[in-house]
Amino acid sequence: MMAELKNAHIALSVSEEGLLTCLALDGRNVIARPAPLFRAVLVTGTNHEDVVFQKNQKVQVSQEAGAILVRVKELATRDGVRDIAITMKITLQNADACFTASIENRSESTVSDFYYPCIGAIDTLEGGSPDWLVPIQSGERYNNVAKLLEGMEGREFLHEITICYPGDSYPGGMSMQWTLLEDGGTCLYYASRDDLFHACTFRASGRLGGITLEKDTMSFVKPGETWACPAVIVRLYKGSWMEAAKAYAAWATKWRKPVKRADWIRKMNGYFLVINKQQYGDENWSYDTLPKLYELAQAHGCDVLGLFGWYHSGHDNQYPMLEVSPTMGGEEALKENIRKVQEAGGHVTLYYQGHLMDITNDYYKKIGCKLEGKNRWGTPYYEFYPKFDHADSLRFFSRKAFTTVCPSCPEWHDLMVERAKWIHSLGADGVLYDQIGGMTPYPCFDESHPHMQNRPSLSYTQGRLKLHGRIRAEVNTYSGFAYMSEHITDVYSQFLDCLHGLGAQPGAKVSSAKGTCNKYANSRPIGADDSSQFRPAQKEARHTMMPELFRYCFPETPVTVRNPNPYIDRRFANYAFLYGFKMEMELRYFTDKEFILNDEDPERRIWVKKVSDLRRRFSAYLLEGFFRAEEGLQNTNPNVKACVFEAEDGKRAAALWNDTDEAQQIDLTLDGMKLNAWASPDGEGEGIPESMPAESILLLYAK
Repeated sequence: MMAELKNAHIALSVSEEGLLTCLALDGRNVIARPAPLFRAVLVTGTNHEDVVFQKNQKVQVSQEAGAILVRVKELATRDGVRDIAITMKITLQNADACFTASIENRSESTVSDFYYPCIGAIDTLEGGSPDWLVPIQSGERYNNVAKLLEGMEGREFLHEITICYPGDSYPGGMSMQWTLLEDGGTCLYYASRDDLFHACTFRASGRLGGITLEKDTMSFVKPGETWACPAVIVRLYKGSWMEAAKAYAAWATKWRKPVKRADWIRKMNGYFLVINKQQYGDENWSYDTLPKLYELAQAHGCDVLGLFGWYHSGHDNQYPMLEVSPTMGGEEALKENIRKVQEAGGHVTLYYQGHLMDITNDYYKKIGCKLEGKNRWGTPYYEFYPKFDHADSLRFFSRKAFTTVCPSCPEWHDLMVERAKWIHSLGADGVLYDQIGGMTPYPCFDESHPHMQNRPSLSYTQGRLKLHGRIRAEVNTYSGFAYMSEHITDVYSQFLDCLHGLGAQPGAKVSSAKGTCNKYANSRPIGADDSSQFRPAQKEARHTMMPELFRYCFPETPVTVRNPNPYIDRRFANYAFLYGFKMEMELRYFTDKEFILNDEDPERRIWVKKVSDLRRRFSAYLLEGFFRAEEGLQNTNPNVKACVFEAEDGKRAAALWNDTDEAQQIDLTLDGMKLNAWASPDGEGEGIPESMPAESILLLYAK
C-alpha cells in the first residue's frame, strides 16, 4: 500500500517496501530511481561493520494523523537478527518535508552509524544537470555533479563525495549542516536540524546513477538505550539558493549567539601572518623586527600582525607548553616591540595551539596522555605536521607527531584559560587558538572523559563548545581583546572575533565569452550562481568555489582568505574585495623573508595596497558592513560577478569583479537603490561606467 502526503507546496509518497518513490513539485516527480530510505551499521562483538541494509528488513508502512510511519521491529544483518527497532516518521511542515526517526536498542549491539534519509536517485530537477552546492569551509559548487560522480571509479571513490561536519582536517570539511541541488531555477534543499552537533557526514552518491543525497549521523546507540535522530528537512522549490540559505540561518538563530566583536577587528583590512621561528630552528624574525614587519604589512595593505612561532620551541613544536624565546629577544623585548606596533596604529595577535599536544614533551608524558582523544582501538588520534624549506630529509623523513586533545576534559579548559591570561599579559591585542574553530570532530572512546551523554560522537563537538565558552568568558574580561581561531564553521564561529580562514581562495580562472547574453552562458565567473537563461546545452562537469554560502548565512562573521604566500596575488585581492574577506598573506620561511625584504614583486604590492585603500575609504560597506550576495541585483552579464554589501544604516552598494581577460559591459540594477557613483583602485566618478577593464574591480554606490 502506497502512503502519500501532499500540500500546496510539495507531494511525496512511500512504497510498501519503505522506498521514497515520489518527491514532487507542481506535479513533477524528481525521484528517477528510488533509493533505500535508510541503512545502519552495528558493532556486534568484535565485528565493527555489522551492516543493516533496508532491502533485507521486514518494513511496515502506515499513514496516520498527517504522517507517514516506516517501522522496522528488528534488524537483520548477514550474521543474524538484532533486537533493535527503528521508527521513521515523515511529515509536511509548509514547504518542508521533515524526516525524523527513533532507535530503540534492546540488543547487545551498538548502533554506530545511521544513514537517513537517503533521497534519490535524482537525474534532473528542471530538465538539466543539477549542480551540488555544499558549504565546504566558505562554500563550493560541483557543476554537473552526476557527471563528476560517474567519473569517480575504483574502490577508493565508489562514485561518491563524502564530507564531515562540523569541520574536518585540511583542506577542510563542512561549515554548515545543509546542501543544495540546483538546476535551472529549481532547488532541492537538504538540511539537518541537529542542535547537539553529533559528528556526521553528508554524501552525494552516484552509485544508482544521477545523485542520491544522504546523511550519516554517528549515533552510537548503546544497548538498552533509545535515541532520537535529529530531524532532516527536505524542500523542493523554485527560486534561488539564497532561499535555502535564509532558512538555515533562521534556524541557526535558535542556538547561535554571535559575540560582540572587537571594533578593530571589524575594521581590519588585512592579516599579516609571520612565523618568527620555524619548527626546525630557523629564527627568521626576532622581536626587535616587529616594527619593521608592521611597516611591511602596511605596504601590503595589512594592519594586523599575526605572530606564529613567536615562542622559543618554534612553530608546530612542543605544544602546549610554550615560552617566550630568550634567543629572539626575551619577554621585555617582545612586550616593547608589540607596544611600538600599537603606537604606530597597528595590532598584534599571538598564536597558541588549542588542539594538539607534542608527544615528546613532559606535559604530554605526565598529564596530556590522560586527556588525549582515543579511537575505537584505544589508541590516540595522531596528526603529523612536518615543516621544511629546502631539506628533503625534513620533507620526507621528519614528520613531527602530535596527539589530539579530547576537548571534553576540563583540565584542558583550565590550561587554555591560563594561556589566554598569559598572552594578554604580554601586551598582545588578541590570541589565535589554532585549529579549534573546526578541526575534525573525532569520536573519543575514552570513557574516563566526561563526554555528553557518554556518546563518542559528541565528545569533540560538545567539548569544544565548552572550551570556546571558557576561553571567551576570559577574553571578555579584557577590553578590546580579540579571540581568533582557524577553520570556518557555524557552531564554533559564534564565539570568535575573526576566523583564520581555510579554503577561502579563488579557484581556477574562467575564460570570458564574447557576444550577447545567450553566449555568456559558456562562461561562469568563480562562485557565480547559474541561471536557466544562461545555461549551456551541455554543462561542463567541474568543481568551483562558492564562498557566498557561508558569507550570506553569517555575514557578521569576519573571515580571512587563506594565502600561504609572501605576497597577495591580484586575483586574491579582487576575490577578497568581492566577497568581503579580510586580506591575508604569510611569511613562513627564510625564502619568504628574502622575497619581501628585496621587494621582489612591487606590482602585486602596489595593487593590493590600492585595493586596501579603496576598502578603507568605503569601510562602512566593505569592512564593517554585511555581505548580501546577489540579493536585489539584476545582472545580465554573468562575466561580471557582482555582490551586495549593506552598511549598518541600511544603505547598500554593489561590488563588481571582472575576472576575465577582456573588458566586460556593465548592465545591472539594485532594487531600491539609485546607483549613481563609482570607485575603483584607480579612480572614481559619477554615474555607472558602460564597461570595466579585464581583471578589474569596481564599487557602485549612491551618493
